[in-house]
Amino acid sequence: MLGIPITQWLHFGPNNNEVHIYKLFQDKWEKLHVLKKHDQIISGIDWSASSNKIVTVSHDRNSYVWNQEGSEWVPTLVILRLNRAALCAQWSPKENKFAVGSGAKTVCICYYEQENNWWVSKLIRKKHDSSVTSVAWHPITFFLRQHRQMENAECFPPLSKVLIQGSQKRGRLQIQNLESKLFSLISHFPGHLV
Repeated sequence: MLGIPITQWLHFGPNNNEVHIYKLFQDKWEKLHVLKKHDQIISGIDWSASSNKIVTVSHDRNSYVWNQEGSEWVPTLVILRLNRAALCAQWSPKENKFAVGSGAKTVCICYYEQENNWWVSKLIRKKHDSSVTSVAWHPITFFLRQHRQMENAECFPPLSKVLIQGSQKRGRLQIQNLESKLFSLISHFPGHLV
């Protein structure tokens, strides 16, 4: 699993329970860190560019948020309460929360609770037909797109009471401040449209 270089950095999971972090020095990549905390294979990694945090998810059904303190990376466990593997993760554009797709056919939205000094996960209760293999945030964090193995995609408003309705005729979105259930389905895209 290859990560996105942050300036001159590269992170990846070499098909085991480790994350390797490399830095480009002149024309040569040098391994600086190996992050080890998961018990099983790492299936998702995302590095937040501005807050310099790494989130990892694994088949062990857990997630860790890694903070760099000095020259060391310190993990904080995020209990996802999943009964199947965590498959993917992505930070929100504001980097204050992240989403985790899973083999349990659910998505977790994780955020930091300052008063308790821990990460909390909330499940989107809608059961999907298959594993959620990728998640993607809208740039304004109002929407979360989820892609599943059955080649369907769905769009939800995570942790927001703003309902967004699309108008196909006009081709634009209308934002209405309506009371709605959290994690209500906004749209469903069948496999042949994805």
